[in-house]
Amino acid sequence: MPGSFENPAQIIRSWGLQGSFASGSVVQDKLVPARFTRIRTPFLQTWREETLNSSLDWGASHFSFYMPESLRVISSMLLKIELPAISGTDYKINPGLYAVKTIRFLSAGQEAYHCDVSQYLRDYLESLSDEHYGPFTKTYLGNTGAAVSGVARTLLIPILLPNSAYMNRSGSNTRGRGIWPCLTGNNRLEIQITMNANTHVCQDASNLPASISGACSMLFHQVDMTSEDVLKYSDARGAYSIISRRFTEVTNGYTAAGANTRVTLTTNQPIGVVTELFAIAQPTGTGEAFRELEQNVHPSHFAIVSDSVTQKSLNSKEKVEMELWTNGFIGNTVVNPPGRLCFAAHAAEAESMYSGGYNMQLSSQVTVELEFAQAVDFKVYAIQLQRISISPLGLVQASLD
Repeated sequence: MPGSFENPAQIIRSWGLQGSFASGSVVQDKLVPARFTRIRTPFLQTWREETLNSSLDWGASHFSFYMPESLRVISSMLLKIELPAISGTDYKINPGLYAVKTIRFLSAGQEAYHCDVSQYLRDYLESLSDEHYGPFTKTYLGNTGAAVSGVARTLLIPILLPNSAYMNRSGSNTRGRGIWPCLTGNNRLEIQITMNANTHVCQDASNLPASISGACSMLFHQVDMTSEDVLKYSDARGAYSIISRRFTEVTNGYTAAGANTRVTLTTNQPIGVVTELFAIAQPTGTGEAFRELEQNVHPSHFAIVSDSVTQKSLNSKEKVEMELWTNGFIGNTVVNPPGRLCFAAHAAEAESMYSGGYNMQLSSQVTVELEFAQAVDFKVYAIQLQRISISPLGLVQASLD
């Protein structure tokens, strides 16, 4: 009403009676503007592109690429593929999710670690919000944003360097992953790429894409700074160390499971700290090359048994769903989270903060049990914490200890 006013004097006086709740430490002042701060080292990023040898094509195995000696500091690295147009069939929604099978990283001829590219990228997509999923998949994975089609497109597939953002989940994490220091002396980092067959990027085999030989290149996102800062950040031998995740398959390829049939997996348990197990599962009836990983069937039973003692059991569909929710696995409208058995306190954030895990070296035999309400083909992966470092000699090494 016109002329009305408020007098909160009594509310203000009552603050003196709230001392037991107002005894915490002061962390901010809401009545003053936030301080304008700065980053430690100013930098900008530029792109460098190198054409790859024509031997990189569909089905290529262990295509070898060495980091150029002239590189100093990079933030990311991507494989660029010019995907040709096809007719009579369509590409998958995200063909870039399926083009590369594995990437191996070798130092002085010894494997440091390797990555199942599809699983890392699928996990990353799952962690994106709907508003972020669209722009990311259009930019990097060949999603046209429209109905599936066979039009030509460009794929930009992340090379999963130790500092790659795509080694982790996205969510609201803003802590960053830093840079990759390229100076490793005589031990230049070797990257071996194994490609999937061209059937993996299409919805069926009626008309497959032509050769991509000569249509591939490597993109480097260079970090440019003052000469003093380049010298400082380019050589981290003996100092570089980062925690990331390793995906280890505990099945041997896709395993068939009938509807409402308990499947028991007795395998060599993964070593190190396991933060979770997850089960990729699609309905039976689709050839492996044509499966799409964005949607997964959830198990109705998911348990782990150590030396005949049940360590953890999700013995109903509701418990499987609650396990996802309470551990921060939400998904989006396109990519749903697979069924997960979590051993960390909040497994969705386990890559950035230790919150527990399961080290199976205390067990002589570990058994995983799964059951699905419909017939599926499934794989089970363990996610382990791994430390990747650069030794004083420039060797890139990964450890699960």
